[in-house]
Amino acid sequence: MLRRFSALMGKDIKLVVRHHHLTIVVAVAVLYALLVRFFIPADLAVEPNLVIWDRATTGAIAHWYRETQPGRTKVVDTETAYGAALQDANRVGVKVTGNQIPEKLELTFQGFEGRRLRRLLEATLSFQVTAMLGGAPPGFPATILRPGEGAEQPAFNLSLVPVLVLFEAAMLGMLLSAVLLFGEKDEQTLRAYRVSPGGPAEYLLARSLTMSILALISAAVLTLLTVGPATNWPVILAVVFLGSMTLTLAAMVLANLFRNLGQFYVTYFLTMLVLMLPAAVYFQPGVRLPFIDLLPTYPLVYALREAYFPTGSPGVMARAVLQLLATLAVVLPLAILTFRRQLVVKDV
Repeated sequence: MLRRFSALMGKDIKLVVRHHHLTIVVAVAVLYALLVRFFIPADLAVEPNLVIWDRATTGAIAHWYRETQPGRTKVVDTETAYGAALQDANRVGVKVTGNQIPEKLELTFQGFEGRRLRRLLEATLSFQVTAMLGGAPPGFPATILRPGEGAEQPAFNLSLVPVLVLFEAAMLGMLLSAVLLFGEKDEQTLRAYRVSPGGPAEYLLARSLTMSILALISAAVLTLLTVGPATNWPVILAVVFLGSMTLTLAAMVLANLFRNLGQFYVTYFLTMLVLMLPAAVYFQPGVRLPFIDLLPTYPLVYALREAYFPTGSPGVMARAVLQLLATLAVVLPLAILTFRRQLVVKDV
């Protein structure tokens, strides 16, 4: 059995080298790294969406923001309205107390904001209040609504790395594995395999392991050229490996439902769009979509983020590994079942 498995692995590795899949994977990883390092900005101009509750009689702070940033400012006049407005995870709260002039300002952050946004808001408020008071700028006591979820954000270009690793290193195996499968159908290699001693499990595991090796190479190249060597390599490689195994087997389940690559493409791209939904939520942390955490890419992208940019939540990585293993335990039998159906029922 081990000899057959090694032979299948060797065959798949020869195929990905001969068909230049390895070259493509490395080239795309280098291209992504160049985009991250030289074309995508490290910082984006950000202005907070504010909720202003100005209890000073003049309402000067609320008036100033309403005049200068009307589209980004919501002014409320009660505590209930203030709390309700902050349910929107993209808003920052400013509570102003005082009589004729502002005497105290309290800020309420969601927890997702980066240091630059907080400093920008504090600097603007400090300028306005100092001009009114004619003295030293005040301090700003702050409340964090979601302290367990927020952390200082990395540079914008580097924050793309977990998503790019997810997209290329893990999900590219879905397409490549299907391409190899349909190529073997056209060459009637699978018909010969049907009468060999090897079983579906050996074939599928060898194919998914080959795709995982490609994923590890891609992730290593992209990581070295962007984040650098000083990162959490054990977790990154383990998560990428499990993610690639899981998604490759999922692709094999889909591919075995179709007769040719043309029929498979539409379903593949629709599936890829669904699997990439966690990447959209990744950039909008206040957004919650129903059942999105059940997708295997959801723990994958957040475990990668924690590995690259630690926030002190190692449980994220442990949960990702457990969820990926659970998903793998589901898709492997399905892949074996659909592959056996291809070999025996359809006689490919």
